[in-house]
Amino acid sequence: MKRLILPAVLAAALPAADSQIAPALNSFTAGCYRQIARGDANLVASPFNIATALSMALAGAGGRTAQEIQSVLHFQRGWANDAAFAALLADLDKAGNTAGNELHMANALWLQQGFAIEPAFQTTLAKDYGAPPTLVNFMANPEAARLEINRWTEQRTKERIKDLFAPGVLDVRTRLVLTSAIYFYGKWQTPFATARTQPAPFTLPDGAVARPKFMNQTEHFGYTETPSLQVLEMRYGGTGIAFDVLLPRTAGGLPELERSLTAEKLGGWLGSLAPRNVEVSLPKFRAESAFSLCDALSAMGMPAAFSDGADFSRINPIVGLKISEVVHKAFVDVAEEGTEAAGATGIAMRAVAMVRPEQPVIFRADHPFLFLIRDTHSGTILFIGRLTNPK
Repeated sequence: MKRLILPAVLAAALPAADSQIAPALNSFTAGCYRQIARGDANLVASPFNIATALSMALAGAGGRTAQEIQSVLHFQRGWANDAAFAALLADLDKAGNTAGNELHMANALWLQQGFAIEPAFQTTLAKDYGAPPTLVNFMANPEAARLEINRWTEQRTKERIKDLFAPGVLDVRTRLVLTSAIYFYGKWQTPFATARTQPAPFTLPDGAVARPKFMNQTEHFGYTETPSLQVLEMRYGGTGIAFDVLLPRTAGGLPELERSLTAEKLGGWLGSLAPRNVEVSLPKFRAESAFSLCDALSAMGMPAAFSDGADFSRINPIVGLKISEVVHKAFVDVAEEGTEAAGATGIAMRAVAMVRPEQPVIFRADHPFLFLIRDTHSGTILFIGRLTNPK
């Protein structure tokens, strides 16, 4: 079998009245997060970005392989998936690039010179994903191809995602690679004053206490709560994109929150947000993560795509292709002025985010929490992650 490699970007979605694809992506995000949230280290990912790459691969899949990818993505039969993705990407681009904020998404198809692909697959990737083929020579110089693909990823994420593909991942059997990248920079609608930033205790998962720098302000934000959870939403100015913090009531409550995370619960919590006067203490933090997703995606229900019996006949009906690797990297930096985040995914195939005065709610994120960056118009979650140790 020959290999096909595809890079994707992580992201997810919340229900939106005008989009059937957003709730599906939200369900994929929740399921993907549960698979990758092992251990207790800091984590950030863009299941939305991963789903974009997988949707590109789906355009070339057939039979059981297509059915499994479709099921994992929560796409229903009869949907015009590619056109829906194209419309969503266009809406996000319009929503995210205002008032000095930036949201950039890019996709690419890297193709072995001389390797024939079906015209319909090529047209779909170019038209709906903005990914016409770029010819490289994996067979003669896979290292040069790897460096070119990695450089493309760095440029599309403003140098935040480096070395997406490690040495040796692409080789002479690689026939195509799909890559997807996302970059976001958002300025808080209500920035934190740097003069109020000061060290304070943060309880780590093992009970030890660190003293990171906490940003502080009291303002009206979206807020809701349950007996076990506080939820805070802070907007980025002029975008409709928001940063949500899901803070367990207890210092050790994050693992249970992660285990029980579903799209329906996320939709319920975020759908009940209302303006409240909130006294916020949030640590400054930066986190980076890297994953190989083959095992996670197989466990979610698409093992056929990684097997010798994979069916990517809508890419090439003669030469057998299977996915040999799916890699994802993501980055987030939360500070007084705003948030910067980036993600990239790669899939390789081988040939086999006026109210009356009131007493403020106290929201002190001084122990591990979950966070999201999402578009509130479409409902799409762009990034998801957790902070367990503000380094």
